[in-house]
Amino acid sequence: MTTGRVDRARVQALVLDILTAEQYCSRDDLLDGDVHVIEAGPRSPETGRISGGRWFDRPEPYFSLATVGVGGVVTASSELMPWVSPLYEGVDRDQMMEPARIAEVSMRMAEYGQKTFGPFPRWICSEEDLRPYSAPDGYAIKLISDEDDRRAVMSEQSGRRRPGERTPHQFRVVAFGPDGPVGSAGVTADNENLYQIHIAIAEEHRGRGLGRALTYAITRATFDLNAVPYYGTTSVNTWSMRTAISCGFYPGWVHLFSRDVRGA
Repeated sequence: MTTGRVDRARVQALVLDILTAEQYCSRDDLLDGDVHVIEAGPRSPETGRISGGRWFDRPEPYFSLATVGVGGVVTASSELMPWVSPLYEGVDRDQMMEPARIAEVSMRMAEYGQKTFGPFPRWICSEEDLRPYSAPDGYAIKLISDEDDRRAVMSEQSGRRRPGERTPHQFRVVAFGPDGPVGSAGVTADNENLYQIHIAIAEEHRGRGLGRALTYAITRATFDLNAVPYYGTTSVNTWSMRTAISCGFYPGWVHLFSRDVRGA
């Protein structure tokens, strides 16, 4: 794991490194303001993953679309290029995400037993941007990182995660009320240096500031391990977006992708 403070420059560099791996592109392709259509290279024969990307299984064929806000990159396996290229060549950033194009991708990828997910905003944070929040009155937050808890969480999550996402749970923070646990936030190691935050709170305890307190605590614990946290939301979950923003997270990239769901 990289050492040193998790500042904005390091966060941005890591995101770009992972996206260039997963999109089989250069940094210029992500940052020059144009939309690029790129043919995917091979996946790792040893792991079935993308070398340098997040530790997710790569489906075959492969389709992935990403933007950091200026232009974007559409990446597809060679057998998909006859329809991907005319669908995306010459479009701008906003046209990449038009419903008609997403519908076309979804229909085409369904022929391969794949479901299209997104577009999903991904939120990132650095140490200088993180804002502290304490547990609200009547609650306490505790860090849990023992092996038994790790195995229990991974078993519980196994049926709810998207296909190919078998990245390991690392640790979590749990919110306790007078009658026991009422919510938690955990992280999975999606890459050696990139941890994804997952948060859940019992409905009757929402709206009291627990989301912010849990997000702060798990983010601080991630920084303490010298890893970069990121926070994923759906495009309609404004409650979760508000929590991320209030804690200092900001938009990092937007991702649309397809996964094989036949074995799910």
